[in-house]
Amino acid sequence: MENTEISKNKPYIRFALKIIAAAAFLATGAIILMYLIKANRYYASGNDIWGHLFKADLMYQSIKSGDFYPLYTDFWYNGIQPFRYWAPFPYYLMAGLQYISGGNVLNAYYLLAGLSFFIGGMGWLLWGISSRRIILCTFIGTIWFFMPENFLVYFCEGNLPRMVIAILLPYLVYFIWRFVEKGRNTSLFPIIILMCISTLSHVMIAAMTGIGAFIFLAVYSIYTKNVLRPVYTIAGMLLSFALCGIWLFPALKGGLVGMDPAASAEVMKSLSSPLSVSLNPFNRMTGIVDTFYFGISAAIVSVIGIFLSNRKEKAGFYTTVIILLATTASAIPFLSKLPLSQILWMRRLTPVAYALFFCSLIEWKKCKRYFMLILALILLIDCIPSFSISRYYTQLSTKTDNELVIAKAITKQRVALMDLSSNGSYPSWELCEGDNPAKYTYGWAWQGAATSSNIVMLNTALEGGYFDYMFDRCLELGNDTVIVKKDLLKASGKNYSDLLKAAGNSQYRLYQETKQTYIFHRELSGSFGLISNYKGLAIGSSSTQISLCYPEFANGNSNNIEDYTLEELLKYKVIYLSDFKYHNREAAENIVRRLSRNGVKVVIDMNRIPVDKVTNRMTFLEVTAQSLSFENSYPALSYKGREVIPENFVQAYSTWNTVYLDNIKKPTGNFEYLDQELVFLGTNEDENIVFMGLNILYHAMQAGDTEVMNIISDLLRLEQNAVPARKPVDIGITRKSNKIIIDTPVEGINTTIAYQDNFISDDNIKNDNNLLAVTKKHTEIKLVYPYLKQGILTSFLGLIGLIALYFYIIRKKKGVL
Repeated sequence: MENTEISKNKPYIRFALKIIAAAAFLATGAIILMYLIKANRYYASGNDIWGHLFKADLMYQSIKSGDFYPLYTDFWYNGIQPFRYWAPFPYYLMAGLQYISGGNVLNAYYLLAGLSFFIGGMGWLLWGISSRRIILCTFIGTIWFFMPENFLVYFCEGNLPRMVIAILLPYLVYFIWRFVEKGRNTSLFPIIILMCISTLSHVMIAAMTGIGAFIFLAVYSIYTKNVLRPVYTIAGMLLSFALCGIWLFPALKGGLVGMDPAASAEVMKSLSSPLSVSLNPFNRMTGIVDTFYFGISAAIVSVIGIFLSNRKEKAGFYTTVIILLATTASAIPFLSKLPLSQILWMRRLTPVAYALFFCSLIEWKKCKRYFMLILALILLIDCIPSFSISRYYTQLSTKTDNELVIAKAITKQRVALMDLSSNGSYPSWELCEGDNPAKYTYGWAWQGAATSSNIVMLNTALEGGYFDYMFDRCLELGNDTVIVKKDLLKASGKNYSDLLKAAGNSQYRLYQETKQTYIFHRELSGSFGLISNYKGLAIGSSSTQISLCYPEFANGNSNNIEDYTLEELLKYKVIYLSDFKYHNREAAENIVRRLSRNGVKVVIDMNRIPVDKVTNRMTFLEVTAQSLSFENSYPALSYKGREVIPENFVQAYSTWNTVYLDNIKKPTGNFEYLDQELVFLGTNEDENIVFMGLNILYHAMQAGDTEVMNIISDLLRLEQNAVPARKPVDIGITRKSNKIIIDTPVEGINTTIAYQDNFISDDNIKNDNNLLAVTKKHTEIKLVYPYLKQGILTSFLGLIGLIALYFYIIRKKKGVL
């Protein structure tokens, strides 16, 4: 009797032993991987990883001190909200691993490698248990970490959030399949949980995961005629985003949804690759290792699967091919026209394609064993280059260690490293960690910084050789130390004496020269703010360029001229308007007239003015901009009766589309065009209001045209490269939990601290060019969680929606529980 019972249980025992052996195999692989990485010191690999490690350590140290969600750190970007735009879950995970590692964040990185391999692999083993295909799924679980793009994310990008999502994908796809194909209603709950974790790891990748699932389920519906359950799945995934509203709502305010479409299109273009590259396996062996490689094996097997598999299994194979084609440049014109195109960075969909591809491979039950073995061998061969970790190891720290150590030793408030991020994310870690940490004007992932536009302008100044502007704005951002890379000085077209002179104009001196950098320092005592006196104000999205040549121009806080009080504008001698906005043209014109009557000169770039909604013409103060175009150069210009011969246009703008001025009563600049005398500069009844055409400022800057720039200097009555008067003032800054206390000797100080929208104060604080200005000698600022009520409401509505969806599903048709 007992023997019969044992005989009946033998298949179950063998199956259980297979599961244990497979789990042990994956665990052994994880241990070997961690050992190899640590033994060979392949730590912190990738361009991004050091920035992520800084945030992970920040989270760990904050939790240790009792702050479980740090709202603010002053180490990057003059102060930043570290987990508002960067989802917090990966950093909580790393903080937990760091705790297990005894507080060592690098050991936590080793543990993450093992965790990625083992937990990701166990997701595929879960498929094996369900499908009774233990060997195949153990194989997939083993190579999952080494799939080309997954491996690239870990060792070349070093993108911590993407690593975490790669761990989740096998589970997410598994539960989607169980819900849609197997009819398991309870699988909706893990789908929701996994989507929430993905959203709280990387909202863009979570959204793209939803897009990949949509493609997969759309193909699945076409072949199976099963539409309702795919619709329920997508609805549940969408509502999962709402459930995360308490974090997501403030993250999207000024985050992804505010991304400039043109900038997004450029990113999409940079992340695309022709098939000759993305399917070329030899690039991984002989080329640059971080070149995008989708995987020719996945493409070949997908095409085979499309032709030979059964109807429902085709969905993953089709999805893989569709996503592959979407990573090419030819797909960008189509993708850029779709809703939310700013998140369609299709290369980042590659791990999702892998997961859906393996879903179809596992479910291809009628594939013969020997043929499946051949397909597995194709996949394994394609992953072999990933086993050569040494080729993929990316570490960028060694070039800047000496400079950063010197800078940390001398910096009393803040340091700016002018390297155009050529040293990767390592300085963001090295400067701000360890003994004697220094605050840093820069950091890694600048898009979430309140001072992002300041950072862009600093980099532009470095590239263009506008060193007077660069050093002055470094001082405005509170830097007593500035490091400049030597090779970037050469690339700017300027020389060492230009750099040294500009530094001296802002009272920086050369502290030390190293092999690769110049280190400048201005001796200031402790924390300081500034009292500044600008002569000009630039208003409009295209107006900021003028301050590169004329640093005495401040950049306005708003592009809309009606957002300024007359009192604010009367502080300046000259106002420059370029691509500015208004609500009401008559009101805007009245502001300009009042400024003029009070002695303020207003220069209006007519190339960049709002189009009148009624006439559909570019008209302001009765002057109209008329379009015309030049090839290669302007004609000879006449300015105040003097002939000026401009330089040729730069090659990139050999066709120059611009405007001339119509209805100018007192022209001061004109030119001949097709036997007509046209005006590009002049005034009407008021000589303080100057209209400017031909986009001459931009040409002068691009072409280095000194003759044309002299025209602009004359009409502005300002000296090129002159810096504004600035008086440093010692200030006291005290941090108490989520509170900042500022004490100043006088009122009206720009503190050089980045202004945040979660600063709450009973005192009158202001945003001064993205920096915090205080109007009282003693100011107390409370740091609050931004948009808390709106976030809670969004999460509540998401929860109600998910509950309603689930009850609708089980009422529609009783599910299998």
